[in-house]
Amino acid sequence: MTRPRWLRAGELRVSEAPDRLAIHGLGSCVAVFVYDKEARIGGLAHILLPGPPRQPTDRVGRYATTAVAAIVEESIRLGARRSALCAKVTGGSRMFASDPESTRPTVGDKNIKAALHALQEARVVIVATDIGGETGRSVVADLTDGSLTISTVRGRPKVV
Repeated sequence: MTRPRWLRAGELRVSEAPDRLAIHGLGSCVAVFVYDKEARIGGLAHILLPGPPRQPTDRVGRYATTAVAAIVEESIRLGARRSALCAKVTGGSRMFASDPESTRPTVGDKNIKAALHALQEARVVIVATDIGGETGRSVVADLTDGSLTISTVRGRPKVV
């Protein structure tokens, strides 16, 4: 089994099988995994914020709006087919909510909304989500089979 290639906050990486891409310690951040199962090509982004400031940015992996577009574009450049791309999304916990019962959106809530919207805009079908909640997550995206393994400090890892 290939050792995972770890992404830091704000990074994205696009690759092909047998690579495994991983993120440790997602809190309010969101991980977006876009994948073509036939070509076995895809990418993972560790998204920090919903969208960039008004000025153009070279940190495309940091923002939902730019990260999704960059993963799709690079995946297609490597040989994926747009019509075959699917996505799995996780993260966006309410880590710093002062009142967990509050209906006021947190950064995690905004990140989730922006990531899901960016995938919809890119016409990428979302096949699995594990979003929100109050605990952090770590993930490993396997480009060999398209699985996304999600681990928390509570409970067993789950594969989507």
